[in-house]
Amino acid sequence: MPERVSAIPGWAWIVGGALVIVIIFTGYRVVQTQHRLQTVQSELVNAKDEAAQTNARVADFEQRADSLKSELDKANAQRNELQAKLDQATTDMESAKSQLEDKQSRLEAVQSEVESAHQAADQAKAEATELKKGAASLISELDKANARGEALQTKLDQASSEIERLKSELEQANAERKELQTKLNQAKSEVQPAPGGNAQSEPGQ
Repeated sequence: MPERVSAIPGWAWIVGGALVIVIIFTGYRVVQTQHRLQTVQSELVNAKDEAAQTNARVADFEQRADSLKSELDKANAQRNELQAKLDQATTDMESAKSQLEDKQSRLEAVQSEVESAHQAADQAKAEATELKKGAASLISELDKANARGEALQTKLDQASSEIERLKSELEQANAERKELQTKLNQAKSEVQPAPGGNAQSEPGQ
């Protein structure tokens, strides 16, 4: 037996040692590969779970995105509506501002007119005071004139009565004058002879 061992060449020992090393290394690599394969399989399972969870999250995100898009569309519609209302409010505000400026201008004109009216009222009050004074003076003069007028009226009444009395006396005098004139005419007619009678009587006398 020792002879057989000694008969094995040295290169055979080297090759055998190399094969043993290769086998050991290969076994180690196989073990490592199996561990890695298990690890990869575990990671693959985890990745599948994570992928499923990710898909669920993606679906949830897509659903949320659709909901957010719907809300965004509603928000855009509301924004457009609010913008339209804002534009209308701006237009109304500009119109109200213009009307306010117009009313303010009218108010200033009215205030100016009121001030002028106050001045005119003050002047009218002063004139009214003067007119009251003048009216009081005129009333006093009127009272005096009324007193004089009453006195004159009394005198006029008396003069009218006197005139009526004189007219009555004048009418009576005229009536008496007419009566006397009538009597005088009758007397003249009785005293004056007829024209024929006078011519015949004269020679006899």
